Amino acid sequence: MASLARIEAKEAGEAEAAKAAQKAQQEAVQTQIAAAVEAAVAEERAKSEGNGASQTAAAGDGGGNVAPDIDWNSVAATDLTLFYPGQASFEWVQNGKTHGGARPLTKGGDACTTCHEKEIEAIGTKIVAGGEIEPTPIPGKRGTINASIQAAHDDENLYVRIQWPDGGHNPAPFVDGGKMDPDNQIKVAMMITGTGIEMGETTGCWSSCHADNTYMPFDPGAEAIAANADVAAQLEAKETITKYLTESRTKVEVKGRRGKAQGGWDKLKTAEEIDQLLADGTFLDLLRVYADGTASNGYLLDRRVANDGEMSAEANLSGGVWTVVFARPLASGAPGDVPLEPGKTYTVGFAIHDDFAAARFHHVTLNTSFALDDDATQINVIKQ
Repeated sequence: MASLARIEAKEAGEAEAAKAAQKAQQEAVQTQIAAAVEAAVAEERAKSEGNGASQTAAAGDGGGNVAPDIDWNSVAATDLTLFYPGQASFEWVQNGKTHGGARPLTKGGDACTTCHEKEIEAIGTKIVAGGEIEPTPIPGKRGTINASIQAAHDDENLYVRIQWPDGGHNPAPFVDGGKMDPDNQIKVAMMITGTGIEMGETTGCWSSCHADNTYMPFDPGAEAIAANADVAAQLEAKETITKYLTESRTKVEVKGRRGKAQGGWDKLKTAEEIDQLLADGTFLDLLRVYADGTASNGYLLDRRVANDGEMSAEANLSGGVWTVVFARPLASGAPGDVPLEPGKTYTVGFAIHDDFAAARFHHVTLNTSFALDDDATQINVIKQ
């Protein structure tokens, strides 16, 4: 009993120290963001006074053309830590041989945050350094990104602002020039979980990350894709396979027994079955913003698809801090857009590709709760 008491006291001390360190880091991020906002406002004011034009809000101030009527100072911020996942696929997390939490996840219904909410920084730091689930590490790449996320709405639209410190450039040694996506220094994605997705509410966007996607261990490659012409045509795939949902396949290999490739890229359901899933709301709504402020609205089901859903965005790097603001209708009616309604709680996920990254070389959140005017959720979308 005395030994147990000493161990519990030690663990409590370590947990308290980790909590204090995380709080200090989050406060430092908030201080950096506040300084960047102040600098951006001062810069815009100086420009306005210099040319006699009316002052417009800078992207760093969160206004601009996307959300001019939103008072971000009155919208509570949620501090989220995004971590580097490496090749930890949806199959990987369900396999007890690779993931100790597989049974609680698949049989017990536990969410990812149940076990890992306090371990995010340690997990990201360990994976990014290289090893079993990161065979091609990028020297100097950070394991986590601390971001501040705010969300608001009016009668028609959702508005989201996400801010985080820039991490500088660390060249990817396996890419000529060191930049996987040289046209986009950053990309931000928000995914909203639809209905009927296996473990969608407990894993969030992880349900779309498979072991045979781009840069994953069972990426089939261009030759195998070309050899399966019918599937390739339906997926509009040439060299690699984009993310997809298990529901769009007739079978997905999880365990990889007897040397079987994990995933199910070529086990595609018929076009009619895919259309029915879309009509039923079985998809991940996908909103993406690029470094130049352009944006795309779409969804993930059998593949990544761009739809006709409305979306506007802006992106800005000021004072060493990135600020991305985007907006979309609460209910556009477009196929692949999850309608956002009062009284409902949604599972969302955020991803940041920084430092010209592409594919799986991003930072992601665990499952995150999101609702309109509900302070019981992690991200409370405030009415303005």
